[in-house]
Amino acid sequence: MCRLISCVGGSLAGKYLRGCLRAVAPIALVASIFLLTGCSTSIQLAVKRPPTLNTAGINRIAVMPFEAQGASGDMAKYAHTVAASNIQAMNHFTLVDYSEIERLRRSNQSIESVVDATFVGRMTRTAYGNEAKPYEWKDKDGNVHRGTTYTTAVEVDFNYSLMRARDGSLIGPVSKRGRRSASSNDGYPSADALMRQVIDGELRYVGRDLAPYTSIEKRTFAEDKTPNDALKADMKSALAMVKSGSYKQALEAYLKIYGQYKSVAAAENASILHESFGDIQAAANLMKEAYDATGNPKAKIVLDRLDKIIKDQETLAADYSDKKSQTEKTSVSASEEIRKYLPQGAKVLIYNTTPDNEKATVILDNITADFINAGISVVDRDQLSAALIQEEQMTQMSGAVSDDDIVRIGNATGANTIVMLGVEGSGALRRLRVKVLDVEKRAPIMQSDTSEKWQL
Repeated sequence: MCRLISCVGGSLAGKYLRGCLRAVAPIALVASIFLLTGCSTSIQLAVKRPPTLNTAGINRIAVMPFEAQGASGDMAKYAHTVAASNIQAMNHFTLVDYSEIERLRRSNQSIESVVDATFVGRMTRTAYGNEAKPYEWKDKDGNVHRGTTYTTAVEVDFNYSLMRARDGSLIGPVSKRGRRSASSNDGYPSADALMRQVIDGELRYVGRDLAPYTSIEKRTFAEDKTPNDALKADMKSALAMVKSGSYKQALEAYLKIYGQYKSVAAAENASILHESFGDIQAAANLMKEAYDATGNPKAKIVLDRLDKIIKDQETLAADYSDKKSQTEKTSVSASEEIRKYLPQGAKVLIYNTTPDNEKATVILDNITADFINAGISVVDRDQLSAALIQEEQMTQMSGAVSDDDIVRIGNATGANTIVMLGVEGSGALRRLRVKVLDVEKRAPIMQSDTSEKWQL
């Protein structure tokens, strides 16, 4: 398939075809290089990569219908169908029907309890052009035959993003542009069919934009071009070990060759074998040593590739190894932080200052369960409810609860430590607020700040 960067003015189909003709020479060159290097020894490695978009913490999504902005509505509908199907096939996200999101929005309700983000797409351009060219040819008897070649060329532009449910912020966009043409002697090919082919092709790897994926990558073993016959013999022997599947022996051989000759090719081949064993850091360390020692630009290219893999692995470990929701992550972080300040033999009263907030209730339940599982004594809810009723009768509390009020409740329940938690703010500013009180001293011993670990 030939791709045309831009078509401004003139016949769309004609410009497409001329672009294809100009592409013939480069394609032949690539084929020649492949044939010339086809005898090189290569291995395939599975490399895990993070997605193009930072979707960390997003587990539930709804794929919304594509908007048609100056483009075909039918193609927007088709793009939505293809995107939804491909995202579902990833089996990475929990998919929520978009009709539920639309229902909640019509009734001015929050969608955050249903999804973490919505997948939103926009079809921004659909165009096609037709071109008819007459032709003639003679058969072996000299008879002239005439006909017409009908060519249709199409262009499709669209983009997509993820929109966070909590604050409406966008992750993205990813922009796509595709072109395709077809010719026939029996009439113009269907422009709609060509546009659907473009959409299929551009959305084939939508999963790589949204979720971690595994890429199968080829590593080709390098040859040392120096005239040193002894070096060449050693490299040939090591390569024979690779071909026989003796990777460990080959690694030892290449490392020995590098140590003796400072051959960058030997270092590169050893790095490939390190990588095949999953030791990317050892591969990078070796190539850095080779680059520092020789200044060879090939060593720098390999080192940059390995550093990118290491960075990707760090991203995957930090952002995608744990699929807990942000509320669950904050619960874990808060529990760990609070436990640092609890006295030995603590009996803890956990009090929710925002009882109508769903997230606060979930966090309270999670922290309570975590404390109990860790053997920390926690005031049960029946005992707390009784103390609250008694305190309300005494003070006729109507809303805000002061530290003195909660200390009295703590004394009534036999607690020596009180954890007050609640959710404040909204959208990107929403966070968990925590205060830990020492009942005997009637003083706070810990209070949350505005750092990222408390964000919801």
